[in-house]
Amino acid sequence: MIQEKVSSYFERYPDLKILFFFDENQEFLEEVKSLAIPHIHLEFYTDSAFTTKCKLLNELIDTKVLLYLPMAHPNTQDEYHRFPLLGLLLANKELKLDNVGEFMENYGLQRHQKALVTKYMKELKYSGVQMVCDPILTPYGFEEPALQRGLISSFLKLKIIESWTLIISKILTLLVAKDDSELNKVLAKIADLKMQDIIIQQVFENTSYAMKSLSRQELMQAARCIFYNKITQTITTVSNLDPYVSFKIKDQTQIVRLNQLLNETEINTHLSSSFNDVLKLVSNDIKGDKLIDIYGLDANFAEFSPSMIWAVINSLQNQIADAPEAVIKKLDNISIQQTLDEGMRNFLKYLTHLAKLHQMVNGISSYILNSPEDYLKAYSEEFYLIDTLYRKAIKAYKLIDYSELNSNILLDDLHLALNNRYEAHTDKLNREWLKCLDQFEFDYSKIPVAKQFDFFQNEIESLNQKVVVFISDALRYEVAHELLSELHGDVNNTAKMKYMIASIPSKTNIGMAQLLPAGELVYNNGDISNSTISTEGLPNRNTILQKFKTDSLAVQYSDIIGNSQEKNRAIFKNSVVYLYHDIIDSTGDKRASERRIFDAVTDAIDEIKRLVKKLHGSLNVAKVIITADHGFLYNDREIEDKDLESISEPIPLTSHNRYFITPTKSQQALSYSIPLSKTTSFKDDVFVTIPYSVNRYRKQGVGHQFVHGGGSLQEVVVPIIESSRKREEVVSKVRPSLINKGDLKVVSNILRLNILQDTKVSRMEKELSISTGLYNNNLLVSNEIISILNSTSDSPSERAVRVELTLSSDTPKNAFLKLKIFDVDDKLNPLIEERVQNNTLIQSDF
Repeated sequence: MIQEKVSSYFERYPDLKILFFFDENQEFLEEVKSLAIPHIHLEFYTDSAFTTKCKLLNELIDTKVLLYLPMAHPNTQDEYHRFPLLGLLLANKELKLDNVGEFMENYGLQRHQKALVTKYMKELKYSGVQMVCDPILTPYGFEEPALQRGLISSFLKLKIIESWTLIISKILTLLVAKDDSELNKVLAKIADLKMQDIIIQQVFENTSYAMKSLSRQELMQAARCIFYNKITQTITTVSNLDPYVSFKIKDQTQIVRLNQLLNETEINTHLSSSFNDVLKLVSNDIKGDKLIDIYGLDANFAEFSPSMIWAVINSLQNQIADAPEAVIKKLDNISIQQTLDEGMRNFLKYLTHLAKLHQMVNGISSYILNSPEDYLKAYSEEFYLIDTLYRKAIKAYKLIDYSELNSNILLDDLHLALNNRYEAHTDKLNREWLKCLDQFEFDYSKIPVAKQFDFFQNEIESLNQKVVVFISDALRYEVAHELLSELHGDVNNTAKMKYMIASIPSKTNIGMAQLLPAGELVYNNGDISNSTISTEGLPNRNTILQKFKTDSLAVQYSDIIGNSQEKNRAIFKNSVVYLYHDIIDSTGDKRASERRIFDAVTDAIDEIKRLVKKLHGSLNVAKVIITADHGFLYNDREIEDKDLESISEPIPLTSHNRYFITPTKSQQALSYSIPLSKTTSFKDDVFVTIPYSVNRYRKQGVGHQFVHGGGSLQEVVVPIIESSRKREEVVSKVRPSLINKGDLKVVSNILRLNILQDTKVSRMEKELSISTGLYNNNLLVSNEIISILNSTSDSPSERAVRVELTLSSDTPKNAFLKLKIFDVDDKLNPLIEERVQNNTLIQSDF
């Protein structure tokens, strides 16, 4: 054993010259005499210290020496001073045959610390424990409280000695481990070192729960206490009916400690997810529906647990159609929470879109307006939002996981009501719109609005700068509004939008033909020509464009995306480029894929936004005009065959599910038959027939949910977006405001507030990055939250940001502080400055 120890010392300490070995009782003398260690000289101390010292400093000066001393190690101060070889001892090492002694020597610990080392040596001997505890393994840091914290941190496989708050959180996360083996192992180690009372005390100090023992059952109770107070700490008056009242923390200081634990855990990336799993586990025991029943829907809960949210939804679901305003307000309050999982957040979005659709339809006093211009104005300014809400509700609905749905939620009834309401709205709106248009004989010349057949003349012909005309097939007006908002998200973009009215029938070949330079358009039973040149295909369109301007070109979106940057630069040097994009129509026109139409809409918005940014940024195009050939109607509920209308004409020239064309006026029931020349620039003497409203004609082999070709507002109102990098005015940033202004209080060391982005990001108002914090005069006394206000949503609730500020532990005990919100680019002049009452200083009334 001694030989291995000696060799180990000299290996670990290459500069070591003399290794002292004190053996008072000479019990190791014979073993030492038998040592034969290469390159290490064995020297026995005699009574002549002078002789030994001279030999070591002269004859053995370049030799590694094991010096055997048949005497006691000097232990007292006097013995040290009397030891004749003290200088050499201090400059070298002493052979320790016990682990405690070796450990103390390795870390330079003092003799008075030996008892503490001995007490915990069974754990300190492990290298993993030593790595965690290394910062305190010094003569000045080796204290029992710090060591206990370090040991427990190492048991929990933490990398460093953590605070008690994070240690408690980590212990609690073992409750959701795949089995109890890790928890049992940690609890056994703590028990072996008799540190249970320390953990119990720290749990009490941080959660206010007095554990009876250190066990899984009691840790679960502590977790329940944390969860209950996390959601109810702002409830000031406790009900006797509350079955969980025993968990209620009544001491303000302990609430502060609990919030510190929650905040420290939330920002710890290694703990936050599993700790939330613990809270989710115990949330099954703290019944949210009971809390809602006891305290009411309007109680001031700090936040809502999933079970509470389901209880709220259950109470509100029957009010969505008749009292949507109150429903929206409550849903917005819940949705602003940061802790919602994706599934719950999506379901709340679905309900919010549903309630807003009902709200908007409820607000329509009459569908009968005075003129076609009134209908177009109403649709382009307000009614289009109903189509957007329907689209977003359907998208959210398709993401709902039925397995996670509360059994009390009548989703099928809610969704049926959504489809019924939307279908009734589109039917009534378009029935009256088309009736009004009929009073004007469907004569577009009598309607003083922009028409699609004048597009080139009005928008392109007079331009003296390079332009890209981005034509996205079936990009209906409401979708373009969302695209516009996305374009506004680019701080360098100054896009603006208007509308024009597409022709009837609202079909691709007619719309595409009328967007080209004006010529003599001939319908010729669908084989359309422009001054004898077919309007189908890129080569023909190139020819038509180049008759107007020689450096013009027609290209496909797919080709541009696949091209090299060099090739695209050459293409966009042309004065006029018509860029054709087709994802919405190509998806919707196929029966197999029409139900994916709203996913295609999302993809279309993203593709157009990205390419427009590229056109402006790297391809040197100053102006891009985005438009469409037509819009579309879509009903998510499958349209049954019995709801389709049969075409009575025996042999129409052309027919589809929303129109048919005949050489003479049709007598089709419940339909309008109008000359094609009334809504187009074609002179052909044919008639187009469309349904009275949004009905579909029976057509074999095609889908009937996604349709176009008729005269509904959704089909014929098409967008014109002008996107430019030229700044005509000074662009400002959006402004923040406080939703709960005037009632700002720090409670339990925390200030929770909601910041509203007043307006959506637009052409003239761009995103704003803000810094939010609590200040004592000019000194920041809380965490600083950086938020980016860049929402392009029309909905105020979707532009709200929830902020949670926590006072630092050394905050001065002031009754009032200042909330300050700055533009991050200007930290001198606050955008918002409000006085905040520091209720953390006020004792609880309990």
